[in-house]
Amino acid sequence: MRIGIISTVGGSYSWAGSEEMWKLLGLEALRSGHEVAVCLQESFALSPEMNGFREAGGRVFPYRHPNWWQRRMNAAGLHSRFGALAKWRPDVVCVSGGPEQPYWQKDVRDFLEGCPARQVHIIQGNEEGWIAGDAPRRWLRDLYGRAARIICVSQANAVLLERQLAAKLGMVRVLPNPIRGRLAAPLPWLEMAEGGVRFATVGRYEVISKGQDVTLEAFADPRWKSRDWHWTLYGSGPDEEYIRELVKYYGLERWVTLAGFERDFTKIWSAEQMHILCSRGEGLALALVESMFCGRPGIVSRSGGNHELLRDGVDGYVVHGTNSYILGEVLERAWQERETWRRKGLDAFERVGSTVPEDYGAVLLETVLGSGTSG
Repeated sequence: MRIGIISTVGGSYSWAGSEEMWKLLGLEALRSGHEVAVCLQESFALSPEMNGFREAGGRVFPYRHPNWWQRRMNAAGLHSRFGALAKWRPDVVCVSGGPEQPYWQKDVRDFLEGCPARQVHIIQGNEEGWIAGDAPRRWLRDLYGRAARIICVSQANAVLLERQLAAKLGMVRVLPNPIRGRLAAPLPWLEMAEGGVRFATVGRYEVISKGQDVTLEAFADPRWKSRDWHWTLYGSGPDEEYIRELVKYYGLERWVTLAGFERDFTKIWSAEQMHILCSRGEGLALALVESMFCGRPGIVSRSGGNHELLRDGVDGYVVHGTNSYILGEVLERAWQERETWRRKGLDAFERVGSTVPEDYGAVLLETVLGSGTSG
Protein backbone atom coordinates (compact mmCIF):
# COMPACT_ATOMS: atom_id res chain seq x y z
CA MET A 1 0.00 0.00 0.00
CA ARG A 2 1.12 3.55 -0.72
CA ILE A 3 0.83 5.97 2.21
CA GLY A 4 1.24 9.67 1.51
CA ILE A 5 1.85 12.13 4.35
CA ILE A 6 1.43 15.90 4.22
CA SER A 7 2.76 18.08 7.01
CA THR A 8 1.15 21.52 6.92
CA VAL A 9 3.35 22.81 9.75
CA GLY A 10 5.53 25.77 8.84
CA GLY A 11 7.82 28.27 10.49
CA SER A 12 11.47 29.15 10.74
CA TYR A 13 12.45 25.89 12.41
CA SER A 14 14.63 22.96 11.42
CA TRP A 15 12.25 20.55 13.18
CA ALA A 16 9.21 20.53 15.46
CA GLY A 17 7.74 18.13 18.00
CA SER A 18 4.56 17.95 15.92
CA GLU A 19 6.50 16.00 13.26
CA GLU A 20 7.39 13.08 15.52
CA MET A 21 4.03 11.31 15.19
CA TRP A 22 3.89 11.17 11.40
CA LYS A 23 7.59 10.30 11.25
CA LEU A 24 6.97 7.31 13.52
CA LEU A 25 3.98 6.37 11.36
CA GLY A 26 6.17 6.45 8.25
CA LEU A 27 8.94 4.36 9.79
CA GLU A 28 6.47 1.75 11.08
CA ALA A 29 4.76 1.56 7.69
CA LEU A 30 8.09 1.10 5.90
CA ARG A 31 9.04 -1.70 8.32
CA SER A 32 5.69 -3.32 7.56
CA GLY A 33 6.36 -3.36 3.82
CA HIS A 34 4.36 -0.32 2.71
CA GLU A 35 5.61 2.48 0.49
CA VAL A 36 5.66 5.92 2.11
CA ALA A 37 6.14 9.43 0.76
CA VAL A 38 5.99 12.67 2.72
CA CYS A 39 5.48 16.29 1.64
CA LEU A 40 6.91 18.75 4.15
CA GLN A 41 8.51 22.15 4.29
CA GLU A 42 12.06 22.30 2.99
CA SER A 43 13.79 23.09 6.29
CA PHE A 44 12.19 20.00 7.85
CA ALA A 45 13.11 17.90 4.82
CA LEU A 46 16.77 18.91 5.20
CA SER A 47 16.84 18.15 8.92
CA PRO A 48 18.98 15.24 10.19
CA GLU A 49 15.72 14.04 11.78
CA MET A 50 14.77 12.75 8.32
CA ASN A 51 17.91 10.66 7.76
CA GLY A 52 16.46 7.46 9.20
CA PHE A 53 13.28 7.85 7.14
CA ARG A 54 15.25 8.17 3.91
CA GLU A 55 17.56 5.29 4.82
CA ALA A 56 14.50 3.07 5.40
CA GLY A 57 13.30 3.79 1.86
CA GLY A 58 10.90 6.68 2.43
CA ARG A 59 10.42 9.26 -0.31
CA VAL A 60 10.57 12.97 0.50
CA PHE A 61 8.87 15.72 -1.51
CA PRO A 62 10.04 19.02 0.04
CA TYR A 63 8.20 22.25 -0.55
CA ARG A 64 8.87 25.90 0.13
CA HIS A 65 6.33 28.32 1.46
CA PRO A 66 4.96 30.13 -1.59
CA ASN A 67 6.06 33.64 -2.41
CA TRP A 68 3.51 36.28 -3.39
CA TRP A 69 3.48 35.20 -7.04
CA GLN A 70 3.01 31.53 -6.18
CA ARG A 71 0.20 32.43 -3.80
CA ARG A 72 -1.55 34.17 -6.65
CA MET A 73 -0.96 31.14 -8.86
CA ASN A 74 -2.26 28.88 -6.06
CA ALA A 75 -5.39 30.98 -5.74
CA ALA A 76 -5.99 30.57 -9.48
CA GLY A 77 -5.39 26.83 -9.29
CA LEU A 78 -2.31 27.08 -11.50
CA HIS A 79 0.35 26.03 -8.98
CA SER A 80 0.53 23.34 -6.29
CA ARG A 81 3.23 22.20 -3.89
CA PHE A 82 1.69 18.72 -3.94
CA GLY A 83 1.85 17.81 -7.62
CA ALA A 84 4.58 15.21 -7.03
CA LEU A 85 2.50 13.48 -4.38
CA ALA A 86 -0.56 13.49 -6.64
CA LYS A 87 1.45 11.84 -9.45
CA TRP A 88 2.72 9.25 -6.95
CA ARG A 89 -0.95 8.18 -6.44
CA PRO A 90 -1.17 7.25 -2.75
CA ASP A 91 -3.82 4.86 -1.47
CA VAL A 92 -3.96 6.67 1.89
CA VAL A 93 -3.24 10.33 2.56
CA CYS A 94 -2.47 11.46 6.11
CA VAL A 95 -2.51 15.22 6.78
CA SER A 96 -0.75 16.43 9.94
CA GLY A 97 -1.04 19.93 11.40
CA GLY A 98 -3.57 22.38 12.75
CA PRO A 99 -7.26 21.75 12.03
CA GLU A 100 -7.74 25.00 10.09
CA GLN A 101 -4.75 24.74 7.77
CA PRO A 102 -6.29 22.56 5.02
CA TYR A 103 -8.76 25.37 4.33
CA TRP A 104 -6.38 28.32 4.41
CA GLN A 105 -3.66 26.64 2.31
CA LYS A 106 -5.37 26.70 -1.09
CA ASP A 107 -3.24 24.03 -2.75
CA VAL A 108 -3.82 21.68 0.21
CA ARG A 109 -7.54 22.30 -0.17
CA ASP A 110 -7.46 21.60 -3.90
CA PHE A 111 -5.36 18.47 -3.45
CA LEU A 112 -7.73 17.01 -0.86
CA GLU A 113 -10.82 17.85 -2.90
CA GLY A 114 -9.41 16.01 -5.91
CA CYS A 115 -7.76 13.10 -4.08
CA PRO A 116 -9.67 9.77 -4.20
CA ALA A 117 -7.49 8.16 -1.51
CA ARG A 118 -8.59 7.33 2.02
CA GLN A 119 -7.98 10.50 4.06
CA VAL A 120 -6.76 10.59 7.65
CA HIS A 121 -6.12 13.75 9.66
CA ILE A 122 -3.73 14.13 12.59
CA ILE A 123 -4.75 17.22 14.60
CA GLN A 124 -1.59 18.35 16.38
CA GLY A 125 -3.18 21.20 18.30
CA ASN A 126 -6.23 23.43 18.48
CA GLU A 127 -7.13 26.76 19.97
CA GLU A 128 -10.07 29.13 20.26
CA GLY A 129 -10.35 31.22 17.12
CA TRP A 130 -8.41 28.93 14.81
CA ILE A 131 -11.63 28.02 12.98
CA ALA A 132 -13.84 31.07 12.51
CA GLY A 133 -16.20 32.20 9.78
CA ASP A 134 -19.00 30.44 7.94
CA ALA A 135 -17.03 29.50 4.81
CA PRO A 136 -14.17 27.77 6.66
CA ARG A 137 -16.62 26.00 8.97
CA ARG A 138 -18.68 24.64 6.10
CA TRP A 139 -15.67 23.41 4.14
CA LEU A 140 -13.91 21.90 7.16
CA ARG A 141 -17.14 20.31 8.40
CA ASP A 142 -17.40 18.51 5.07
CA LEU A 143 -13.69 17.59 5.04
CA TYR A 144 -13.65 16.10 8.52
CA GLY A 145 -17.12 14.61 8.14
CA ARG A 146 -15.94 12.37 5.28
CA ALA A 147 -12.53 11.57 6.80
CA ALA A 148 -11.76 7.91 7.35
CA ARG A 149 -10.16 8.80 10.67
CA ILE A 150 -9.34 11.90 12.74
CA ILE A 151 -6.52 11.47 15.26
CA CYS A 152 -6.35 14.10 18.00
CA VAL A 153 -3.49 14.22 20.49
CA SER A 154 -5.88 15.25 23.29
CA GLN A 155 -9.54 14.93 24.18
CA ALA A 156 -9.76 18.69 24.66
CA ASN A 157 -8.67 19.28 21.06
CA ALA A 158 -11.35 16.87 19.81
CA VAL A 159 -14.12 18.45 21.90
CA LEU A 160 -13.11 21.93 20.74
CA LEU A 161 -13.05 20.84 17.08
CA GLU A 162 -16.59 19.51 17.30
CA ARG A 163 -17.79 22.76 18.88
CA GLN A 164 -16.00 24.84 16.25
CA LEU A 165 -17.72 22.86 13.51
CA ALA A 166 -21.04 22.38 15.34
CA ALA A 167 -20.84 18.75 14.27
CA LYS A 168 -20.37 15.33 15.83
CA LEU A 169 -17.33 13.62 14.32
CA GLY A 170 -17.73 9.88 14.70
CA MET A 171 -14.31 8.69 13.54
CA VAL A 172 -12.16 10.41 16.16
CA ARG A 173 -9.34 8.59 17.97
CA VAL A 174 -7.42 10.29 20.79
CA LEU A 175 -3.78 9.24 20.78
CA PRO A 176 -1.14 11.19 22.72
CA ASN A 177 2.13 12.17 21.15
CA PRO A 178 4.80 9.43 21.23
CA ILE A 179 7.94 9.18 23.34
CA ARG A 180 11.08 9.41 21.23
CA GLY A 181 12.88 6.98 23.52
CA ARG A 182 11.37 4.95 26.37
CA LEU A 183 13.29 4.71 29.62
CA ALA A 184 13.38 1.69 31.92
CA ALA A 185 13.35 3.99 34.96
CA PRO A 186 13.12 7.71 35.68
CA LEU A 187 16.33 9.69 35.70
CA PRO A 188 17.99 10.10 39.11
CA TRP A 189 16.54 13.05 41.01
CA LEU A 190 18.67 16.18 40.91
CA GLU A 191 19.26 17.32 44.45
CA MET A 192 19.68 20.99 45.30
CA ALA A 193 22.75 22.21 43.44
CA GLU A 194 24.59 25.48 43.05
CA GLY A 195 22.07 27.92 41.62
CA GLY A 196 19.23 26.50 43.66
CA VAL A 197 15.93 25.08 42.43
CA ARG A 198 15.99 24.28 38.73
CA PHE A 199 13.02 25.20 36.52
CA ALA A 200 13.02 24.62 32.76
CA THR A 201 10.79 25.18 29.74
CA VAL A 202 11.25 23.16 26.56
CA GLY A 203 9.50 24.65 23.56
CA ARG A 204 9.64 27.06 20.67
CA TYR A 205 10.62 30.63 21.44
CA GLU A 206 7.15 31.75 20.37
CA VAL A 207 5.25 33.54 23.09
CA ILE A 208 1.83 33.52 21.41
CA SER A 209 1.79 29.72 21.82
CA LYS A 210 4.24 28.88 24.60
CA GLY A 211 3.64 31.84 26.93
CA GLN A 212 7.21 32.55 28.02
CA ASP A 213 6.21 36.22 28.40
CA VAL A 214 3.59 35.40 31.03
CA THR A 215 6.02 33.20 32.96
CA LEU A 216 8.62 35.98 33.00
CA GLU A 217 6.02 38.41 34.30
CA ALA A 218 5.12 35.98 37.09
CA PHE A 219 8.78 35.54 38.07
CA ALA A 220 9.18 39.34 38.16
CA ASP A 221 7.31 39.35 41.47
CA PRO A 222 9.74 40.73 44.12
CA ARG A 223 9.47 37.52 46.17
CA TRP A 224 11.36 35.57 43.52
CA LYS A 225 14.32 37.97 43.52
CA SER A 226 15.11 36.96 47.09
CA ARG A 227 15.11 33.20 46.38
CA ASP A 228 17.66 30.67 45.13
CA TRP A 229 16.40 29.38 41.76
CA HIS A 230 17.09 29.33 38.03
CA TRP A 231 14.89 28.99 34.95
CA THR A 232 16.38 27.70 31.68
CA LEU A 233 14.53 27.96 28.37
CA TYR A 234 15.46 25.35 25.75
CA GLY A 235 14.40 25.91 22.16
CA SER A 236 14.60 28.22 19.17
CA GLY A 237 12.19 30.43 17.33
CA PRO A 238 11.17 33.88 16.12
CA ASP A 239 10.69 35.47 19.54
CA GLU A 240 14.17 34.79 20.92
CA GLU A 241 15.21 38.46 20.84
CA TYR A 242 11.90 39.56 22.40
CA ILE A 243 12.28 37.05 25.24
CA ARG A 244 15.83 38.27 25.89
CA GLU A 245 14.50 41.83 25.99
CA LEU A 246 11.81 40.81 28.49
CA VAL A 247 14.41 39.15 30.71
CA LYS A 248 16.28 42.48 30.86
CA TYR A 249 13.05 44.47 31.23
CA TYR A 250 12.08 42.49 34.33
CA GLY A 251 15.64 42.46 35.70
CA LEU A 252 15.87 38.67 35.67
CA GLU A 253 19.27 38.22 33.98
CA ARG A 254 20.66 36.52 37.09
CA TRP A 255 17.90 33.92 37.19
CA VAL A 256 17.00 33.19 33.55
CA THR A 257 19.03 31.60 30.72
CA LEU A 258 18.11 30.93 27.08
CA ALA A 259 20.05 27.76 26.32
CA GLY A 260 19.01 27.16 22.69
CA PHE A 261 17.82 23.93 21.13
CA GLU A 262 18.81 20.59 22.67
CA ARG A 263 17.50 17.41 21.07
CA ASP A 264 18.53 14.99 23.83
CA PHE A 265 15.72 15.33 26.36
CA THR A 266 17.56 13.13 28.89
CA LYS A 267 20.43 15.62 28.88
CA ILE A 268 17.99 18.42 29.66
CA TRP A 269 16.22 16.64 32.49
CA SER A 270 19.39 15.33 34.05
CA ALA A 271 20.07 18.98 34.90
CA GLU A 272 16.54 20.24 35.68
CA GLN A 273 13.83 19.58 38.26
CA MET A 274 10.51 21.22 37.30
CA HIS A 275 8.98 21.78 33.84
CA ILE A 276 6.97 24.97 33.29
CA LEU A 277 4.60 25.08 30.29
CA CYS A 278 2.22 28.01 30.62
CA SER A 279 1.05 27.58 27.02
CA ARG A 280 -1.78 29.54 25.44
CA GLY A 281 -2.43 26.85 22.84
CA GLU A 282 -1.43 23.18 22.73
CA GLY A 283 -2.18 19.76 21.40
CA LEU A 284 -0.36 17.60 23.91
CA ALA A 285 3.19 18.86 24.25
CA LEU A 286 5.77 16.23 23.31
CA ALA A 287 8.16 18.08 25.61
CA LEU A 288 5.81 17.43 28.55
CA VAL A 289 5.49 13.73 27.73
CA GLU A 290 9.29 13.45 27.70
CA SER A 291 9.93 15.44 30.88
CA MET A 292 7.36 13.38 32.78
CA PHE A 293 8.93 10.17 31.45
CA CYS A 294 12.25 11.38 32.85
CA GLY A 295 10.59 11.63 36.26
CA ARG A 296 10.10 15.38 36.40
CA PRO A 297 6.91 17.07 37.60
CA GLY A 298 5.43 20.00 35.72
CA ILE A 299 3.51 23.24 36.02
CA VAL A 300 1.13 23.41 33.05
CA SER A 301 -1.71 25.63 31.92
CA ARG A 302 -5.12 24.16 31.18
CA SER A 303 -4.41 24.16 27.47
CA GLY A 304 -4.93 21.30 25.02
CA GLY A 305 -4.21 17.96 26.63
CA ASN A 306 -1.45 18.94 29.04
CA HIS A 307 -3.84 18.96 31.98
CA GLU A 308 -5.32 15.62 30.83
CA LEU A 309 -1.94 13.94 31.20
CA LEU A 310 -0.57 15.81 34.22
CA ARG A 311 -2.79 15.62 37.30
CA ASP A 312 -2.86 18.58 39.66
CA GLY A 313 -1.30 17.74 43.00
CA VAL A 314 -0.17 14.31 41.79
CA ASP A 315 2.27 14.72 38.90
CA GLY A 316 2.64 18.48 39.27
CA TYR A 317 0.41 21.55 39.13
CA VAL A 318 -2.27 22.80 36.75
CA VAL A 319 -2.74 26.54 36.15
CA HIS A 320 -6.38 27.39 35.46
CA GLY A 321 -5.65 30.37 33.25
CA THR A 322 -2.84 32.01 31.31
CA ASN A 323 -2.28 35.29 33.10
CA SER A 324 0.68 36.04 35.32
CA TYR A 325 -1.34 36.46 38.52
CA ILE A 326 -2.88 32.98 38.34
CA LEU A 327 0.44 31.44 37.31
CA GLY A 328 2.16 33.29 40.16
CA GLU A 329 -0.18 31.71 42.70
CA VAL A 330 0.62 28.22 41.38
CA LEU A 331 4.36 28.92 41.29
CA GLU A 332 4.15 29.99 44.92
CA ARG A 333 2.25 26.82 45.84
CA ALA A 334 4.86 24.71 44.05
CA TRP A 335 7.72 26.54 45.77
CA GLN A 336 6.22 25.93 49.21
CA GLU A 337 5.77 22.23 48.37
CA ARG A 338 9.13 21.64 46.69
CA GLU A 339 9.98 18.81 49.08
CA THR A 340 7.23 16.82 47.29
CA TRP A 341 8.65 17.30 43.77
CA ARG A 342 10.67 14.10 43.75
CA ARG A 343 7.58 12.04 44.63
CA LYS A 344 5.54 13.86 42.02
CA GLY A 345 8.24 13.09 39.46
CA LEU A 346 8.00 9.37 40.18
CA ASP A 347 4.23 9.57 39.74
CA ALA A 348 4.75 11.43 36.46
CA PHE A 349 6.97 8.61 35.16
CA GLU A 350 4.33 6.01 36.00
CA ARG A 351 1.57 8.15 34.49
CA VAL A 352 3.26 8.50 31.10
CA GLY A 353 4.33 4.87 31.02
CA SER A 354 0.73 3.75 31.45
CA THR A 355 -0.72 6.33 29.02
CA VAL A 356 1.54 6.14 25.95
CA PRO A 357 1.38 2.65 24.35
CA GLU A 358 4.66 0.73 24.25
CA ASP A 359 3.77 -0.51 20.76
CA TYR A 360 2.91 3.02 19.68
CA GLY A 361 4.02 2.67 16.05
CA ALA A 362 1.87 -0.40 15.50
CA VAL A 363 -1.17 1.21 17.18
CA LEU A 364 -0.77 4.34 15.05
CA LEU A 365 -0.39 2.41 11.80
CA GLU A 366 -3.44 0.25 12.56
CA THR A 367 -5.45 3.40 13.32
CA VAL A 368 -4.46 5.08 10.05
CA LEU A 369 -5.13 1.98 7.95
CA GLY A 370 -8.54 1.48 9.48
CA SER A 371 -8.30 -1.27 12.09
CA GLY A 372 -7.87 0.98 15.13
CA THR A 373 -10.96 1.52 17.30
CA SER A 374 -12.75 4.86 17.44
CA GLY A 375 -13.41 6.98 20.49
